[in-house]
Amino acid sequence: MNEGFADWHEITHTIARYGRLADQRRSGEMADLFTPDGRMLMFRPRADEPAESLEGREQLIAAFDTLAAFVVTSHVLSPSDVEIDGESARAHTSCMSHHVRETAEGRMRFTLADRYEDTLVRREGRWFFQERRKYTDWTESAPLRR
Repeated sequence: MNEGFADWHEITHTIARYGRLADQRRSGEMADLFTPDGRMLMFRPRADEPAESLEGREQLIAAFDTLAAFVVTSHVLSPSDVEIDGESARAHTSCMSHHVRETAEGRMRFTLADRYEDTLVRREGRWFFQERRKYTDWTESAPLRR
């Protein structure tokens, strides 16, 4: 397999795995996709500064554990635009994430239109997030029909 294609494949697999692990509530495994000093910055709509800045395994796991507030989530990813430069890479991915919560009025769906700007590094033959920047462009809440 072409080395460039193999790297692209591993990077896009890491990005897709993050979404799948989030939907399965596997916070520790999500954190394992980051370098030990990896960080995640989360930007709200129209914000220039991150609302949250998480660094290291413990902070990442605590943030990922908040997904347990939802009965189900579904992350739908666009194809990633990946630029590889030796042992580091940049990736840009759009995502629609749907989060369903039980309320007294019934199930509510909370949808986010997100963009991820990732910096990844290769360590011991594997690609890890060094930094993820999540930009939420818009959100929507709607009741779900049964």
